[in-house]
Amino acid sequence: MLSQLSPSLRTGRHAFTSAQRPVNPRPLVRTQAYVDASTSYAVLQQGIAYAVVLGAEAAYTRSQLPEGTPGRPAVLPIAGGVAATGLACGLVSLHNEQLATPAFLLGLLASLAMFLYAAKRTTETKQDDSDWPGPKVWPAGMTLVSFFALNVFIQALRAEL
Repeated sequence: MLSQLSPSLRTGRHAFTSAQRPVNPRPLVRTQAYVDASTSYAVLQQGIAYAVVLGAEAAYTRSQLPEGTPGRPAVLPIAGGVAATGLACGLVSLHNEQLATPAFLLGLLASLAMFLYAAKRTTETKQDDSDWPGPKVWPAGMTLVSFFALNVFIQALRAEL
């Protein structure tokens, strides 16, 4: 035992150190971010609900406003938002850790685009004072819902990273 100890320049209880290194050093552990299952299910549930509400509001508003009315939703941007949100939800539902970040980013970008589009529609829609709550209520409501969806995907990214 004493032959294994080598003198050192340190004093006190550290005057002698062991010359041998541990046989099996602790292996390096590679940490990897993952998304908790409850987070995935919450994002999936809220993303699907958002896509359904987004499409339903656009269909309802298009049926109520005549062609050419300012603030009337166009099919292409809404269809793109619904499809992108649906794709993000599909990627989340795969429970693949490598696809979680791209899925959340896609959902974030889709909800941000729909937030900006709904805000644009709100400012373009003319308010009719004789009709309460008026035609601005639908795009303004979708602006709020899109803001909430945006926060869902931001929180999901924060939970993952």
